[in-house]
Amino acid sequence: MPMPTGGAWPPPQLAPAYQAYRDWDAWYDGSPDKLTAVYNGRAVTGQTLPPSQRLYPGQRAGGLVGRVSRWLWGSPPPSDARDGRLHVPLPADLTAAAANLLFSETPRLTAEDTAVQARLDQLIEDGLTTTLLHAAEADSALGDVYLRPVVDQEVSPGKAFLAAVHADGAVPTIRWGRLLEVTFWSVLEVDGNTWVRLLEHHSRGRIEYALFIGTATDLGQRRAFADHPGAAYLADLVDDSSGQSTGLDRLDVVRIPNAGPQRRWRTLPALKYLGRSDLDGSEQIFDRIDDVWTSWMRDIHLARARIMVPDYMLTSNGPGAGSSFDADREVFRALRMPPNSESAGGQITVAQFAIRHAEHKATGDALVELALRHAGLSSQTLGDEGDVAVTATEVQARERQSFTTRGTRVQSWAPAIAEAVELLLAVERVQLGGRADPVRPNVEFGDSVSESPETIARTLQLLQAAEAVSLDTKVRMLHPDWADPDVRAEVERIKQDSGTGADPEQVLAGFAGNTSQDGDVPGEGENEEPAEE
Repeated sequence: MPMPTGGAWPPPQLAPAYQAYRDWDAWYDGSPDKLTAVYNGRAVTGQTLPPSQRLYPGQRAGGLVGRVSRWLWGSPPPSDARDGRLHVPLPADLTAAAANLLFSETPRLTAEDTAVQARLDQLIEDGLTTTLLHAAEADSALGDVYLRPVVDQEVSPGKAFLAAVHADGAVPTIRWGRLLEVTFWSVLEVDGNTWVRLLEHHSRGRIEYALFIGTATDLGQRRAFADHPGAAYLADLVDDSSGQSTGLDRLDVVRIPNAGPQRRWRTLPALKYLGRSDLDGSEQIFDRIDDVWTSWMRDIHLARARIMVPDYMLTSNGPGAGSSFDADREVFRALRMPPNSESAGGQITVAQFAIRHAEHKATGDALVELALRHAGLSSQTLGDEGDVAVTATEVQARERQSFTTRGTRVQSWAPAIAEAVELLLAVERVQLGGRADPVRPNVEFGDSVSESPETIARTLQLLQAAEAVSLDTKVRMLHPDWADPDVRAEVERIKQDSGTGADPEQVLAGFAGNTSQDGDVPGEGENEEPAEE
């Protein structure tokens, strides 16, 4: 797909994906206003309508129209009372947990070349892990994320850096699951129904830019970069064709799909290779969780203690001013009624309803577990088992599903990070005269859960007693993040300290120095018989 010249935006072939992006973004954002704006009115046309056009005839309809309009966030808010609907930010917690499983620890980037290794270490120090963590969270929410090297001398003089682009800001061309080219776009300004968009089309060896002024659904007309201050800087960077060469013989963008295969659009040629969001298919579950919590909060609101008093206990405030009751009053006017009368009209009645907290919590926990399982996560990942101290083995057993999902995500992220870093080094070499060779580094992900030193020491002690482990293996078990030279050096130090690796001549010299003054060697002759007189 070349740079577009106008027309509907996003492109019609991607309209189903962008509708889903709006839904997932609303759940990920968690704003009640955004959820209401996304789901209100969809029962009429299937699309989000402005408030002036929102009608609700689908409330009693069947099928998808009726189902969506009967959702908590698909029904109109009450007009005669405050909106008591409550959103539980589970989608945001879910996506954050998925990202933390990958990048709670900094991945290790290694290369044989010294200059390349120095540049890799500098990338980590400059915040590469944070960029990857944020990209992984967006990947979990929307299903796809893109990494690309950026050269901006004002932001990072003399160095390139990696930047992430989310799925709802990209129009990709994918063939057989491989990214061929992509158009990134961003909204620079919205003024009423006037939208200003900046597009950049990435193809093999080239980036083309374009500024468009249109409407919310139409790209509009292409304009000069000087027409908007947000794009004016490009006028000095592009050539006569509104683009620039990357100096590479390949695409300078890496796509990381979150999961697969695609379920929702598996039969649509333009969409079947897109990644699958962790929120896909759980929208109704999220809505029901909000419904349960809203009902729980309503129970708390209704259960506030109230008293009902007879008319004679009310004090008149004057004509037209109503009556009031003083809760601190101690004496009331006597009534002419039989003693011990329990007439309903002469008593103060207390009303306080029960709060069904156990039922609400059980229902909410079951729905949360269902949503997490659908996303490939264990409920313990979000701390449902409390903060009781457990070993790493117990954590692995409890969170088996989460670690299985993490393993599959690592298989996607490790080669993608390696390729993105290689592209960054290549861009630095071509455009900035970088000294590091554009080689693909090795990417290693650390363990998400580590055993305590006490547990490791006990394990090593048992293995040593069974004579089933070597010194080299023990050092590697204790320091799994060490490189081979560090391990070998530590093994040698241990041997020197224990005497097993000492020079034989030094051992003999020390042994001779410990002999007694009369020349007897300690221990010699202990088992001999005494000499005859």
